[in-house]
Amino acid sequence: MKLLHKNSLSGVGQLVLTAGLTFFSIPIFIRTLGDEAYGAFSIVTLAGNLNIFANLGLNTALLKFLSVQGKSKESDHDIALTLGLLLLIMVPLSTLAIYQQSYILQSMLGMSTKLYIQVATLYRCVVVANLIILLGQTFTTVLDSQQRMYLTNFYQLIYSILYWGGLIVVVSLGYGLPEIGFIILAAAIIWFSLVLIAAWRIWGWLQLEGLRANLVRIARKQISFSSKVYAAGLLTMLFEPMTKVLVARLIGVREVGYLEIAYKVRSQLWALVTKVTYPIYPKIARENDPHQLSQLLGGYQTGMLLIMMPFLLFLSLALPDLFLLWLPTTTTIIVTATLYISATFVINSLSIPPYYFLMSRQHVSKTVWIQLTNVGVNLLVILLTYRVMGIYGFILGNSIAILTSMVLCLYYQKKYLGKLAIDMAHIRRFLIIVLPVSGIALVSNSLLHESWLRLGVIGILTVILYGLLLRNSYKMLKSIAI
Repeated sequence: MKLLHKNSLSGVGQLVLTAGLTFFSIPIFIRTLGDEAYGAFSIVTLAGNLNIFANLGLNTALLKFLSVQGKSKESDHDIALTLGLLLLIMVPLSTLAIYQQSYILQSMLGMSTKLYIQVATLYRCVVVANLIILLGQTFTTVLDSQQRMYLTNFYQLIYSILYWGGLIVVVSLGYGLPEIGFIILAAAIIWFSLVLIAAWRIWGWLQLEGLRANLVRIARKQISFSSKVYAAGLLTMLFEPMTKVLVARLIGVREVGYLEIAYKVRSQLWALVTKVTYPIYPKIARENDPHQLSQLLGGYQTGMLLIMMPFLLFLSLALPDLFLLWLPTTTTIIVTATLYISATFVINSLSIPPYYFLMSRQHVSKTVWIQLTNVGVNLLVILLTYRVMGIYGFILGNSIAILTSMVLCLYYQKKYLGKLAIDMAHIRRFLIIVLPVSGIALVSNSLLHESWLRLGVIGILTVILYGLLLRNSYKMLKSIAI
């Protein structure tokens, strides 16, 4: 249990510090580079991530096999084959991405010749850095399989400090996009060296005798498992990149930078939610009684609603003032995009327990339909609304898509486990507490004119609301504690 808490807390700590560096860097980037260059930076880092789409979920499969098999010759063979397959897939793909950089950046992503000249070096550095990171993830998988997640979190923290800290330094000193690329590449090389040495010290040398004779069997084993999760993962990764590409082509590169800020906030919130909820996955996977499983998922979702309500109140009222303090040059587009996209992703956390259930049973294919719905609805709404609503059509598409996929996830929960076991009595008590406090917060927000005063009052009311809800639900939360 102590190791579990150590792994979880180290992950949350790493995430918080990384989020701080990320948010601190954005105003510096925009002020120093300008809106268009920051949008170009967002586009190039997106294009450099294209090779991630071909990783086939091999490291996900490797984690499963190493966790089950432990340190053995079979596991050594699995590690070696995963590295070999990644090299076989990624090196040609990365080479092609660099060779076709003009077509990708100018023809596909719509960059002008002036912008292309500025970002060419950055693009090549990002592609190579992503190749190094993908290979390094094999070694972090080895560490994770040995319950050394706190080490991978620590090395990820070092990488984040080198990455974001380095970018802040070079931008503050007046350097441009090529120097940013060198920092990104250097951070990836240092991180790769650290995880490689750590994996070697904990796991030891690989015993490769007999690998050639078992090569086909092991490859089939890995691909059979990884292909089941790869399709859903690929669709998940398509959601944000597809939106950015469409914005760049249909609206403009500058607006990609605006949307990137909203995605940065959303990503940090979602990463925090997933790190906190990940420990419930083994508990869901171990439970075989359908009734108990239904109660377990419903209990988690009731607890999530308790945590969600005060946060959404704070987010909706405090976000404009927080943005003005954090990013004085903020626009209505940035605030609106961040509010709606972040809020719908927070609400979507209700789908995490049933999603874990589908992943831990013979329903993995349903996760593909969930992610396909996500991408399809997003694309459909964008194409139907962008001519009338402009960038707001993209915000609407993102929000509706997330909520639609959540509804589908809850449908599968009801289909396989019966009725949703969310405690409605608790929800009614939540609302009796939340609604009056929300009313006070709304009135205070409209009457107070100083932003710092509004933030202070909303913050205090949010803390009071959490205190009242936790006091009312202490026994329920204790019953579902991990």
